[in-house]
Amino acid sequence: MVYPDYVTVLGIFVILLCSFLGTYLPMQFRYRSFFKEDTMLFRSIKLFGTGIILSIAFIHMIIPADHILTSEYSYSFFNEQYPSFTGVLVIFGIVITHFLQVYTSHIIYQNSGYQAHEEISGSETTLSVGGEEKNEMDITNEKIEWNDKPHGMRLEPTSIPMTSVTISNSNSNSNSSSSLDGCSENQHNLLYLMEHEEKQIVCYLLEIGISLHSILIGIAFGMTMDEELITLMVALMFHQFFEGVSLSSVFIEAHFRRSTAIFIMIITYSCTLPLGGFIGLFIRKMIESTNSLYLVVQGIIDAVAGGILIYDDVVNILSRHCNSKLFRHSSLSSKSIQLLAFYFGIITMAIVGMWA
Repeated sequence: MVYPDYVTVLGIFVILLCSFLGTYLPMQFRYRSFFKEDTMLFRSIKLFGTGIILSIAFIHMIIPADHILTSEYSYSFFNEQYPSFTGVLVIFGIVITHFLQVYTSHIIYQNSGYQAHEEISGSETTLSVGGEEKNEMDITNEKIEWNDKPHGMRLEPTSIPMTSVTISNSNSNSNSSSSLDGCSENQHNLLYLMEHEEKQIVCYLLEIGISLHSILIGIAFGMTMDEELITLMVALMFHQFFEGVSLSSVFIEAHFRRSTAIFIMIITYSCTLPLGGFIGLFIRKMIESTNSLYLVVQGIIDAVAGGILIYDDVVNILSRHCNSKLFRHSSLSSKSIQLLAFYFGIITMAIVGMWA
């Protein structure tokens, strides 16, 4: 049975709606007390979506890309001379993502460090430590360990004899103490800012990988016209909804100052698969899906995008989540629930992979 074009168009709009709801609903619920970042519900849904993305990368992208590149319709380089070239493309996606993240993070730290120096170099406080005078910046850099509270600091007992520390300034002791507190607050806020700027980089990289993947599966959907069309449409509805939930949870944790980035994310994610669907609908009118160039381009992009998603998912989302202070200080039952949500996300998309 071959379905007419209007069924494909209707399916594209239904998938667009599911994609929109998957990204929009978490953004609306983030202001509710039951969906705050430190709640069990939010963190479990985040790891559930993380498992979905990891499963998508392997089952829906890398393995199909390998089948495409090694098929009889592909070029001889891929199916005869180098049949494992898909692995090279996946590694390339991982390496290029790591490269971009390392150097963009370096630029952020450089710029933020320079701004911090400009902010706190205006006033120096002189401290006398055991008869030796040191300014405020020396004490800050050498003797102070910062804890997680904005105004909290502690001095190493072996480094500075507390009985011999005196603070001298042209004003008063209270002014010197206030200056130190201000310095500690500046550094804490700086670290907080850089952490969220790094998370924002992760969001952009994740969005790129998911967008490439969404366009490709949209093309595949648009080119489908037989009895698999309805099954594929239902599978993609679940696929896009839960993947959107995961993407939104990452954007929520990045704390974007402006809502423009979130708005662009919702629109981009919602429209990429429908865009691919219309492209696929056009392609199926023009060329055969067995065209060698079409297959090779699809396989290469799918493999590289799969590598991008694997790196972002494992390194930037799962690893950061499991090494966060909130997760480390959680009870064993809390950790187990979150990890079960992660495993359930993997299993869910593995089951969906039977149809899409």
